[in-house]
This record gives sequence, structure tokens and C-alpha cells, in this order.
Amino acid sequence: MRTLLLALAALTLATSAVAQTPAPLDTKALLAANTRPFSYADGRLAGPGADFMFGQMKNSQFVFLGESHHDHEVPIFAGALYSRLQQDLGYRYLAVEQDPVAIEAVNSYRGDLARIVALARRYPTHIGFSSDQDLAFLAQASKIARPGDPTVWGLEQAQGVAPYLEELLPLTPDAATRAATQALLDEARLKETRANQGAFLHDDATTLPRLMALQAAYGARPGSRADVLLTGLVTSARIYSYNRRANAGERVGLYNNTEREALFKRAFMGHYRQVAGAEALPKVMFKFGSWHGYRGRSPGGAFTIANFAHEFAISNGREAYGIVVVPTGGYEADVTEEGPWMKALFPDGPPKSPVVLDLRALQPWSRVFANQVPADQQADLRDYIFAHDAVVVLPNSAKATWDLTGFPVP
Repeated sequence: MRTLLLALAALTLATSAVAQTPAPLDTKALLAANTRPFSYADGRLAGPGADFMFGQMKNSQFVFLGESHHDHEVPIFAGALYSRLQQDLGYRYLAVEQDPVAIEAVNSYRGDLARIVALARRYPTHIGFSSDQDLAFLAQASKIARPGDPTVWGLEQAQGVAPYLEELLPLTPDAATRAATQALLDEARLKETRANQGAFLHDDATTLPRLMALQAAYGARPGSRADVLLTGLVTSARIYSYNRRANAGERVGLYNNTEREALFKRAFMGHYRQVAGAEALPKVMFKFGSWHGYRGRSPGGAFTIANFAHEFAISNGREAYGIVVVPTGGYEADVTEEGPWMKALFPDGPPKSPVVLDLRALQPWSRVFANQVPADQQADLRDYIFAHDAVVVLPNSAKATWDLTGFPVP
């Protein structure tokens, strides 16, 4: 009897174990259930994918768009997204990876595309991303700017030296400083071309010490306009110097990323404090390169402006929503240009129409997806799934056009 009872107990345990063994995850079905189509024609973001994203954004104070630069469709999509954020969720501000002094001028033009184009042509390196599509987006976003309330925030380091030095000339404290400023300005005007944007700030090892000497000669009062301009120039030259020195073999490349992200954060908070009220929280859309859009550390090893936005939103009792936009057909032939591990997220190949893939739904299953790619790609895929809330794929894109400025295609 005892033997029979033991046998029955063993059979029960075995049956229970079989019953509790979960079925293998159908990853294709999970991906299909969380991939939604949308459209963005004529500046109108619509469809199931768009409605889904906006449902996810309801408690968001910040929306972060991580982009592929110099693409034709990304700024058009960004314009449709920004427009709907304004209409549906009360967003007003846009933070961009552009020179702050250039963006000051853009805001003052209040949507006048012709003046924005003229600025870009006068100072070829001043607006770093100045394709026809990017300039049109800046015009769209700056239409509602008001004196003292710029709608576009430039968070990038200085890109074009000449406009800074031109503004500094009448602020010089003495003749010798004016002569030094003029000499640097003359050199910058010669060197700063669209074909070689970094010739002055990045490539020339003497630029940083000369700008530091100029800063000391001015002795500008902290917070004054001269101090803002000189600090911007010196900070930019220092960040660029880390990249140049790293290319020459010095172990300083990480500083190029960490100090640049820190600059983004300081610049953002400067704008934020100017518009933050006691009751309403400013809502801001960001448009930056996709590496800056990682939650946590970027592939370059720095804690990003997007990570800052996510944490800052939490401190305000809100959220941030991060979108990484992957265009195909331009610089990126298909989604695998983002990384070979993208095959796990789009196993049937690049989508044929615009879609959004909800990464939040995939995060509990990140290990299952990672196990589908080679071992040396698994960490990259896991990081990607947790870095963003959604992937937007824009198929059939192309390289941006540069007809308005006549600049060479990057």
C-alpha cells in the first residue's frame, strides 16, 4: 500500500511539473501584436500607431525623439509629431541638437524660412543640421516664439565661431583685446566652410588656448553676454579637443561624450528655469541623435540628456517617453543598419509602411529576444530594448536635400 501511495505521489508531481512548464514564447506573435501602422502625410500624425503612442504619452512631460541625422523623412515625421503634441497634449517647447546662438536667431525670425536659410548660408557651420527638411522644421517650431519666450532651445555646443566673435567685438574692454578678437574672427571666416566644418574648432590644436587667453583678456562679468559667448566658445573647443586627441591615440575620448552630455543638461536647465511656473510644468519635445536618446548610458559610455529627462520627469511626478526613429532607404539601407541584432525585432525584414513597435511590451522578454542573436550582440540588443519606449520605422526614405543652402550633401 505504501509503495502504491509513493508511486501515485510521484506521478502527481511529474504531472504537475509538466502542467506548469510554460509554452515557448511565440516572439513573432508578440511582435505582431505590438507593431502598429501609422501615417504622417501632410503634417498629420494619425492611425493606430500614432493613437497608441499618444495614449502612452498622457503622463509624459518630455518626449524624446532619437534620430538618424541628415535623413529626408525624419524631420517631416518630427514636424507631424510636434504638431500633434502641441494640439493634443499642450506641448510648447522644442529642444534641439543645434548651436544655441544660432537658435536664438531662429526664434527671433518666428517661422520665416527665408531668413533662417539666409542665416545658414551666411555662417555655413552655424546651424549644424541645415538640410532643407531640418530648416523647414525649425521654421515650423519657431512660429509661436515670442520675445522673452523662445519656443526652440538650442542645447548644443558652439558650431560656428564667427557669429560669436562678431558679437564680442563691440564688447571688447581695450584695443589689444579687440585686435586679438578681430584676428581670430578673420581666421574663423576663412576656415569655417561647409566642406570642412571642424577646421577651426576641432582640427586646430591652438584654437582652445587662444580662446582661453581671449576669455581671460575680457575678464567678463559672470552671466554677462560676453561671458556667455566666451564660455560657449571655450567649452566647445575643449569638447572638440577631446575628440581630436582621442583620434591621435590619447585616452580622452570618453570626455568628448560625457562633457557634451553635461553641457546639454546645463543648457536645458537654463531654459527650463526661465519658463517653469509654480503650477504648470513646461512640456518639451527633444530632437537629438539616437545615441543621445538612450535611457541610461549611450553606446559611447555617457549618461545621456535623454536619461536626464527621464529622471527629471520622475522627480516632477511625471514620465518621459522615448522614441528612436529608424528611416530606411537613405543612409540606412534597412533596419539592420541600426544594428545587426535588429533582425530579432523585425524578423521578416524592414516594414513596407510606417510602423511603431512598442518596446515596453518586449522588455519583460528581453532575454528571449537576446538569445536569438549571436552572443556578441546580445548586450547591445538588451540595451536597445530598455533604452527606448518605442521604435518608429520610416520606410522608403532618402538622404536629405540641400537645395535651399546649396551645401554639399554630407
